Amino acid sequence: MSGRRRVKIYPRKRLLDDFFKVDRYWVSYELYEDRPKKGDLKKEEPPATDDKPEEKPEKGMSEYARRLNFERGDAVGVLLFNRDTRSVVLVEQFKLPTLLGRRRDEPTSQDGWIVEVMAGMIGANESAEEAAIRETEEETGYIIESPELICKFLSSPGGTSERIFLYFATVSDSKRKGKGKYGVADENIRVLERNVNDLFEQLENGEIDDPKLAIAAYWLKDQMARVETLEPDTVKYEVVGRPGLIIGYKMGDIASVHGVDVWVNSENADMIMDRFIGRSVSAKIRGMGANKNGDSIVDDTIQESLRGLMGERANVDIGTVFTTESGMLGETNDVQRVFHVAAVKGGLGAGTQAKQEDLKSCVAKVLAEVEQANKSLLRRFSNNNLESVLIPLIGAGEGGLPTKTVTREIIPAAVDHFKSRKNPTIKEIYFLAFRLREKSACDTIFDEYCERNVLKRIL
Repeated sequence: MSGRRRVKIYPRKRLLDDFFKVDRYWVSYELYEDRPKKGDLKKEEPPATDDKPEEKPEKGMSEYARRLNFERGDAVGVLLFNRDTRSVVLVEQFKLPTLLGRRRDEPTSQDGWIVEVMAGMIGANESAEEAAIRETEEETGYIIESPELICKFLSSPGGTSERIFLYFATVSDSKRKGKGKYGVADENIRVLERNVNDLFEQLENGEIDDPKLAIAAYWLKDQMARVETLEPDTVKYEVVGRPGLIIGYKMGDIASVHGVDVWVNSENADMIMDRFIGRSVSAKIRGMGANKNGDSIVDDTIQESLRGLMGERANVDIGTVFTTESGMLGETNDVQRVFHVAAVKGGLGAGTQAKQEDLKSCVAKVLAEVEQANKSLLRRFSNNNLESVLIPLIGAGEGGLPTKTVTREIIPAAVDHFKSRKNPTIKEIYFLAFRLREKSACDTIFDEYCERNVLKRIL
């Protein structure tokens, strides 16, 4: 059926007027062309006190049917994502319908508590977005602005006209109004956080009771790459007792990093860089360093230099370091040199795989090679040392190792470099934290060093 469909509703009669409302309607609606014959339609006899319309339904319309609607207005739900902890912020509270529903399976159950996204009713003269902001502060203490609408849906279209406006918002601990009692009136709410990996595992196992949370979790799973992407920024720590020696991380896409003398490229043992269309750091460095005419590659500068250094060799040992010019990266990002380290090894049909025990030595060898390059007569004469280095999270991504495992190996290698050298020519070492998960992993290690008074944060 195309076009506008017809419906006729007789005025409602309120049967229950309490916190919830129940209204009765008589309704006639346009039928599908392949509707059943009149004799096959289910006949519904109304209560004697419920007056049925006397008029006949129009042609092509159904008989007048008595329908009840559970009326409670519209509501909002908000999935909060804490960028500081890479967790979702949820609420837990007791709800009688939850207990009654679970007692259908376990008649003696006492479990009426449900974990769900923060939610509440939209007030009179209040927009859905305004309600989301207000309810979030009341129930969790977090201050949000401009939440993103995930979807709008009918909560149970066969029985209630309630619509739920489901939102997403990111929060940080700095935007929370202290800790204490959350909720209004007699609400008894516990605010909790759940790691996104645990949330997705619960989703996969069918362990989420709240439909709002299930819908939001599916949405978040698809949006994680965008949600976790960081804006360009720099975090710096100074080595305690070694003024001027800086370790830290650069956030955001590597293309946004400027002014670091050396970029490190984690490569496979055959030293063949990733394709231009790839999403890896190797592909970015190759594409950004190439000579281009518009969108066309004129000279594959960095890969060709690397191929020349490889010569007739098919592969090299893990930890081997080659140095190439930076190509167009020198003009666009002020990069002087690219140091390529063989950090992963591949097998036929098995892809590439890094080994945890190789990571620390790979970083140590790269830094040693930079120090050695700074000892060349030309650099010493021109006073043009390579003083800053950018290192990706070697072994993560295509290397297949967990981010937390990688940071626990490579950051200590940088700290050891500064602690073990009397007068290092390298003054700044940065790691690349493209997404929130990398930032969180870096923060964990750097916080440990600060607690041990090895590093102190300066930016």
